[in-house]
Amino acid sequence: MIKEATIKATCYHCGDTCNNLPDAIHHKVFCCSGCKNVYLLLNRNHLDYYYCLNETPGQKMMEPGDSKFGYLDDPQLSAPLIRFHNDQQTSVCFYLPQIHCSSCLWLLEHLQKMNNAILSSQVNFTTKEVAIAFNHNEISLRSLVELLAAIGYEPLIDLNAGEKNDDGHYSSKKAAYKLGVTGFCFANIMLISFPEYLGMHATADVKLALFFRVTNLFLALPVLFWGASEFFRNAWYSFRQKYINIDAPIALAITVTFSRSVYEIITQTGAGYMDSMSGIVFFMLLGRTLQNRAYTTLQFNRNYKSYFPVAVHIKRQEEEKICALQDLQEDDVLFLRHGEIVPTDGILTQGKAQLDYSFVTGESKVEHAAIGEIIYAGARVTGAAIEVICVKPFSQNSFTRLWNNKAFSKEKENKKNLVGLISRHFSFAVFTIAVTAFIYWLPQHPHKAWNALTAVLIVACPCALLLTSTFTNGYLIDYLSRKGFFIKNADVIERLSRINSVTFDKTGTLTTAGAYNVKAKKMELSDTEQAVVCASLSQTLHPLSLALAQHLRCPKLPQLDSFREYTGQGIEATYNGDIYRIGSSIFTGQATTEDRNGSEVFVTINGTGKAHFLLKNSITEGVQELIPELSGLSISLLSGDNAGDRPEMEQLLGPSAALLFQQSPEQKLAYIDKLQRQGQRVMMIGDGLNDAGALRQSDVGVAIIQNALSFSPASDVIMTADRMRYLAHYIQIARSAQNIILGGFIYSLLFNLIGIYFAVSAQLSPMIAAILMPSSSLGIILIAYAGIGYTCRKRLQ
Repeated sequence: MIKEATIKATCYHCGDTCNNLPDAIHHKVFCCSGCKNVYLLLNRNHLDYYYCLNETPGQKMMEPGDSKFGYLDDPQLSAPLIRFHNDQQTSVCFYLPQIHCSSCLWLLEHLQKMNNAILSSQVNFTTKEVAIAFNHNEISLRSLVELLAAIGYEPLIDLNAGEKNDDGHYSSKKAAYKLGVTGFCFANIMLISFPEYLGMHATADVKLALFFRVTNLFLALPVLFWGASEFFRNAWYSFRQKYINIDAPIALAITVTFSRSVYEIITQTGAGYMDSMSGIVFFMLLGRTLQNRAYTTLQFNRNYKSYFPVAVHIKRQEEEKICALQDLQEDDVLFLRHGEIVPTDGILTQGKAQLDYSFVTGESKVEHAAIGEIIYAGARVTGAAIEVICVKPFSQNSFTRLWNNKAFSKEKENKKNLVGLISRHFSFAVFTIAVTAFIYWLPQHPHKAWNALTAVLIVACPCALLLTSTFTNGYLIDYLSRKGFFIKNADVIERLSRINSVTFDKTGTLTTAGAYNVKAKKMELSDTEQAVVCASLSQTLHPLSLALAQHLRCPKLPQLDSFREYTGQGIEATYNGDIYRIGSSIFTGQATTEDRNGSEVFVTINGTGKAHFLLKNSITEGVQELIPELSGLSISLLSGDNAGDRPEMEQLLGPSAALLFQQSPEQKLAYIDKLQRQGQRVMMIGDGLNDAGALRQSDVGVAIIQNALSFSPASDVIMTADRMRYLAHYIQIARSAQNIILGGFIYSLLFNLIGIYFAVSAQLSPMIAAILMPSSSLGIILIAYAGIGYTCRKRLQ
């Protein structure tokens, strides 16, 4: 009996190809029961319009166990997720990484049609969050989450829920409010100051002039105390650390500008410089907002807690219950299902474990464990469910030792940067000129002495320099984020420009995890025999089996008479009395070629060799073109895999590259530290938790992801895999950005010299200040946008 499989059918819900006999209903085809059930749920609630907004808008469904979200019934575990609670309703906010189109937005904002207990749901498309208010007397938090999971939008809930964000105190909403208020005040101050720009004398109408000036003063207060607050705060922190950063002279200049303006308004001797002060603050906030936009969708400072579930099912004192990870004790029995993470070290007591340690070690193959063997934290269960006896609490498992390293408790410093170096010398020169002018005028005209002192500080402050770096870096971060290269902050750009050593992880970085190039060294299988081999391979989750089945692509799969998998050796199946063996040379009894540049798979039928395949790791697209472009840099490879791929990696990276295999996470971190002690500025490129220590220790850590929603360890840069080809270009762009900042500074210096001439001569009028300050700021913004736009288009064609 032959079971036919239609391989060209496309799932109506998610758009995936239906490789097996598809489910069909209402003349629509579905790849699995999960996708079909979502369609039926939406159809039953008259929400079919979801499929009209976009073609195949849904996500491929997984079918979680019935008790996957049982921990949400525990008030202590669910409390961090709740934002508001009273007798009638509860409000929560979930992060849904599956949100990607207008169909998602429409469906999630119509949740109340699926359950009347849901009072409202609002989606923030930018941050991929949904805020839901529901009547907890009619629907529980667990049921709400199960409903979201059932329609393909399972919330991402981890141990960091409710904890303070380690990324800092940046809030996109708060930044938007601050920028809006500052911009409103700045625009109105400019409008009210218009008569002053035209040189109209205040004596024409003294009361009206005083009214406008006082109005400007009140409008400047929010700019000073809220808009500019971060400059004063950063300056204070730098003083406490006995270091003067770029914000320190900015804060002084804002203080002097405001004080001088208040003095002129009160004494009615001038209109002050409120327009200049508010304009500088507004433009600097605008630039910093551009820099921080990446934080709205990505997490750069993930720790190991983001990788583990919130709770697990355990058996304690003959009672089954759900337990938070931090409450795990020795001798607890853990129940772990397919796809779940092993949270702590334990001993396997039931089941044949198939484990994927790739996120911990970098080794891409599936490992097997028998009853009585130790299983280590961080492994993902890829086979059937297992039971494990806990031997260590969660906080003491082997996996968390990496996060106790000092690299994770320190911040990367970037004090010796271009902006800081120039600002220190420039600030010293400005102070010297201001004091000299003050001393010169003091014996003759004390009033002119104070005018000269304050005018020099106002006009020649390093605001222009900060604007140059802020807008250049901000526009660069925004531009590259649209190209799949997400930079954490402006400091990373300068560290990136100084890189002279690049270190790669192998699996998932230089090679695509789970992807193989298959070469048939011997192929004597008939169509029927090939179909039997495909049917046998489809019964196992081993990566080599999946890759070989994908390579053979049989449209018709026969029903096997029997099937058995031998752990670590191969598989055996029978069909029409013939015995098929697929696996290693020893298991199949075939002579190996001992080709260490790949993995060998043999196929025998009744002991006769019929096929021989060589599977090599698939090199990530664009890497072969990238390596020659890094010729001026020192290149290293740190891999958790064995040395079987050494010849291929030597050919790819060149004879001068340092190749290290079977490296643990701790060894990777130590190697990066060793390079830094030798004076190298290292960029580390990896993709998993096994690379997290090295990424954190390096000068620039680059995490490779498949898309912007994938898991990524702590890093300075998050880059999609398809952008690896342009890595050398990103380094060159960072170097060009430093030249653009230098050019903008030279431009602003010319304006400052003109302003200083009038300032030291004590004849700087509001009219001249009003022309110089905005002209300098607008010119810098244009230089930043034009320079970065030209550089990026040239390098990233």
